Amino acid sequence: MSGNAAAAKAIAAAKAAETFSTSIPVTDPLPSAPPKGKTVVFLQCEQEECGHEGDGLNAAAKAIGWTVKTLNFKAADPATLVAALKTALQYKPVGVFFSGAPQAVWKSEQSDYAKAKAFITENFDATAPTGEGQEPGRGYTADSTHIGTLLAGIQLQDANGVPANSLLVNVPDYAVFVATGKAYHSTISAACPSCKITDVNLTLPQLLGGQLNSAVVSAAKRAANVKYIVSVNGAFVAQLPQALAAAGLTGKYKIISGQGESGDQKNVLSGTALATVNSPLTMGGWQDMDMAIRKVMNLPIPAGDHVVPIAVLTKSNIGTPQDSYDIPSDYAAQFKKLWQVG
Repeated sequence: MSGNAAAAKAIAAAKAAETFSTSIPVTDPLPSAPPKGKTVVFLQCEQEECGHEGDGLNAAAKAIGWTVKTLNFKAADPATLVAALKTALQYKPVGVFFSGAPQAVWKSEQSDYAKAKAFITENFDATAPTGEGQEPGRGYTADSTHIGTLLAGIQLQDANGVPANSLLVNVPDYAVFVATGKAYHSTISAACPSCKITDVNLTLPQLLGGQLNSAVVSAAKRAANVKYIVSVNGAFVAQLPQALAAAGLTGKYKIISGQGESGDQKNVLSGTALATVNSPLTMGGWQDMDMAIRKVMNLPIPAGDHVVPIAVLTKSNIGTPQDSYDIPSDYAAQFKKLWQVG
């Protein structure tokens, strides 16, 4: 594929993603309302984003008469996840949900969950898990790759055929973002071979220690002719405009991010960022619950439960900023209709 063709393809994908879907990704109705009185467990990591999925699970549980138990773990300390999974079994759950911890960390618990006729669902990782005692969720390589392509498409569209250098901000300790970075690299390289990408990779301890903005500012000062700062995750760079301003770099760079929260969306509206990609985490909790319901009712899991509904958010379509930007906005009513409870 020529550079022009690759650019056109990426730009078209980004433009298409600016149009919001009006339907949830799950379309298969239940044959009857779910049985009441079941329990699921949500394991919440130390990152703020984790809580939105739990909010969705709790809202969905309320709609069907189920209970959600919440336990905490630290993504930076895998032993805390294993301990939480062991504790969760005490509640006799249908399933347990969490995000961002590789299967190698919790594989030891799968046999116990299989024996208990329960399942583990881990979302947002490099690859879908396999084996007994688990059920794949969403946010794996296909979704991550799509986001990386969209980030590149946004940049290419804005550059309008003019070669431009960029910084790519990533935290590869979160394996889910590795595929996003690779897709961004490959798309830009194919569409603009003369565009230089400088990687700014931080560790999870550096991120949690508040070192990301200073590292990005330093890299921006060192790299030549940078026009775009692209982050695989919006929450990483929500405060970057202020850090750039403090360094005397206001208006020098255009910021593009994936999985943006309300702060990133406000930056887009104010003009201190170019665009972001939504992060439909609360609706993801409803998708988790849909999986749990269908497991209890011995029904197949629809493909839509394994999809992250992704959209590009620009100044023209954001509307009201939301930490979890869920599309469509009436997703809860649509799920309730499928479940015959609304």
